[in-house]
Amino acid sequence: MFFGTYNHTIDGKGRTSLPARLREALAAAGEPRIVLLRNSHSRSLLALPQSQWTELAKKVAAASPFDALMQRNVLKFVASAHEVDLDIHGRVLVPPPLREWAGLAKEVVWVGMGGYIQLYDQAAYETEMAAEIPVAERIDFFKV
Repeated sequence: MFFGTYNHTIDGKGRTSLPARLREALAAAGEPRIVLLRNSHSRSLLALPQSQWTELAKKVAAASPFDALMQRNVLKFVASAHEVDLDIHGRVLVPPPLREWAGLAKEVVWVGMGGYIQLYDQAAYETEMAAEIPVAERIDFFKV
């Protein structure tokens, strides 16, 4: 499981460090790499463990090529996926099309979301955090 919020930088070549705690969680799960793809809910990237990506790919492969909504989602989001390895310093190279789409500039934020990770440009993250959640959409996690 991935938790926490971590501020980092991304260099001109698109390299950014995956925070140590997130790397440790990947290693503990025996995950060798992550897959980066567009997030369908915000201008951010999803970072999925390889095994989670494999399960998603199986679902995509099982989808009908005649299901227009599914094929649109495949085109817009799944087709953007890039498998990335961590270098010996724990850095990942974010491909240019994903950097551009998410607007990743100098300051970035890695966010552990339980089963996956999100990568935001810092300004986009701050905007997301400042946005109000409509009352009807709030979830009471602590309700018994």
